[in-house]
Amino acid sequence: MMEKKSFEQILISERKKRKLSLREASAIIGICHTYLSALEKGKDPRTGMRPEPSQDVVLKICKAYDLDLSDSIPLFRFHDMNDLYLFVAHRINELKYSRPSQYKELLKIIEK
Repeated sequence: MMEKKSFEQILISERKKRKLSLREASAIIGICHTYLSALEKGKDPRTGMRPEPSQDVVLKICKAYDLDLSDSIPLFRFHDMNDLYLFVAHRINELKYSRPSQYKELLKIIEK
C-alpha cells in the first residue's frame, strides 16, 4: 500500500518534478514565494503556526501543477462536511459559466 503524502510533501514533489525554484513556482501559482515556502515547510516563520491556505489558493496550486482534482484532495483541509459541501457547490456553480452543458447534467443528477 502506498504511503499517503502530506500536503507539504505534495507541494515539494510537484515543484521539484517540474524543476522549478520557489520563486518560479510561486509566480506560476500566483502567490508570494515566502508564502509558498511557508506552505512547503508547514510553518509560518512569523507566527510559528501552520499556514491554512484558502481553497482558492489550493485551486491555484492544482491549476499551476496541472493536478487532477481527485489527485489533489489531500491538499484540501475541510473542517467538517459542511465545508466540503460548500466547496463542491461553489465548483458546480462555476461550471454554469465555464461548462454549461456539464452544469446542466449535474443539475439533472442532483434533482433525481
